[in-house]
Amino acid sequence: MRVACYIDGFNLYHAIDALNDDRLKWTDLRSLAQSYLRDDDELIRTVFFTAFNTWDQGKRGRHVNYTNALQAHGVELVLSRFDKVQKHCHDQGRYCPLREEKQTDVAIAVEVLSDCYELGTERIVLITSDSDQIPMVKRVRSTFPETVVYLVAPPKRLSVARELSAECSGKTELTAGRLRQHPLPATIRNGKGKVIAARPAVYGGHRA
Repeated sequence: MRVACYIDGFNLYHAIDALNDDRLKWTDLRSLAQSYLRDDDELIRTVFFTAFNTWDQGKRGRHVNYTNALQAHGVELVLSRFDKVQKHCHDQGRYCPLREEKQTDVAIAVEVLSDCYELGTERIVLITSDSDQIPMVKRVRSTFPETVVYLVAPPKRLSVARELSAECSGKTELTAGRLRQHPLPATIRNGKGKVIAARPAVYGGHRA
């Protein structure tokens, strides 16, 4: 089958962050996607959806560094943005200014549907637990009934993704153990030997 993998970056990141093992943040997502393929499958795309923050330069630097590493390993990047919004804060008892990621849900849906039409995707590996993707999954399965939509819920998020998983052809939960099997190299160089990305010191090393 022609397989494409789509990764909701922040949905995955927050699930990994909750595991309290920063080493897992330096994961090769294309290699991870390939681990869900069967013998005769072909991985035609691995797409990572995310947005860079504008208020914490340390986190932004690590984030850009990571996306550079992913792109060097064959992952495509689709960027969205953060907008300032006013939301009611229960702790403060008033509306507070917050930052909210925008456009990612729509971007995922557009890429998935476009690939079904244009690339003839036969199997979709969707890494997210976001129920906002339910309409997209329903449309794919109604318009392309032969296309398999396989949900990979981020760590400890399968229960959160009950409604979404019910619409998919199959489901599983990504584990810390599986993440550990797909680390990026500590240093990544381009064809000329120049370092284009390096594992942050705060991430440490992966266990064997």
